[in-house]
Amino acid sequence: MSLNASGLLAEHFVISTHPLEVESNLASFDGPYTAIEDFYVRNHHDTPPPSAPPMLRVEGEVAKRLRLAPGDLTHIKRLQLSAVLECAGNPVGTSALVSNGLWEGWSLWDVIELAHPSRPAMFVHLFGRDGYARSIPIDRTRDGGMLATHLNGRRLQPDHGAPWRAFFPGWYGMDSVKWLERIVISASALPNADSEYVEMRPATPIGITRGPLPRIEVKSIITFPVERSAVHRGKVEIRGLAWSGADTIAKVELSSDGGTNWHDVEFSPGNRYDWVLWRASVQLSQPGTVDLACRATDAQARTQPAQRDAERLDGYAQNWYHRVQVLVV
Repeated sequence: MSLNASGLLAEHFVISTHPLEVESNLASFDGPYTAIEDFYVRNHHDTPPPSAPPMLRVEGEVAKRLRLAPGDLTHIKRLQLSAVLECAGNPVGTSALVSNGLWEGWSLWDVIELAHPSRPAMFVHLFGRDGYARSIPIDRTRDGGMLATHLNGRRLQPDHGAPWRAFFPGWYGMDSVKWLERIVISASALPNADSEYVEMRPATPIGITRGPLPRIEVKSIITFPVERSAVHRGKVEIRGLAWSGADTIAKVELSSDGGTNWHDVEFSPGNRYDWVLWRASVQLSQPGTVDLACRATDAQARTQPAQRDAERLDGYAQNWYHRVQVLVV
């Protein structure tokens, strides 16, 4: 638990109301999934009013343009998948734009196939009722993309994209367009698709190079103890979370001397897209400040870096070591 601005115990923090932005309080987390009420929200525009009846158009480079209601998809196999959703701008820490949930819906590719897309099609444009749109490589819709209707066993709530949204497990959240109302199959990306949510680096000899963001980077955080808290001398239990968009978590390490020496911690392996809960017992015998740090490695040998790549000019995909300073008394 932690305190919000009004001094009340909170499981989440409202950062903005127009548009809505809500951070999850990961320091209060104690289960596999984030409660719906505390699931992070990062909207680009205000939540649109409900549409009745819900309708999804599929058009563009297709043989058959479609207008689909939920009842038109009942013959398609339903899917369930537990997975992390993380905002590309999520900071390193426990006040976070990341949550883990059980998603349910239909394969996005199965839905698109009903319209018989043309062979040259390379992109899928996703348009939400709030006016937000993204271009996605069409191959990503085949690789686990979902038209999600439920989260944690409940129908999607209005702020989470009801009645349905796109969801791409393992990828940052800006592509998982909410309140989806139109899918356009195209041979090219939307204009200016490379101007937002991109990795930026200095170009040689002058200028800036831009490239797409990767899958969700491997990341771990310490959820207990929290920054600047006091702990008693002796054995102290350290708890945290770790996740990756590319593969399962293979190893989590903890340092109690600021990153000089590292020790493996215990965790129960999860599914490919789940986060894992880890814990360690550390002997802290001397009074004074102690610098804790954690790092994770996934099954593709991707490991958290000690610090941000100095050449990065953007603020996305933050995944350096999480460091927490505590006072031993």
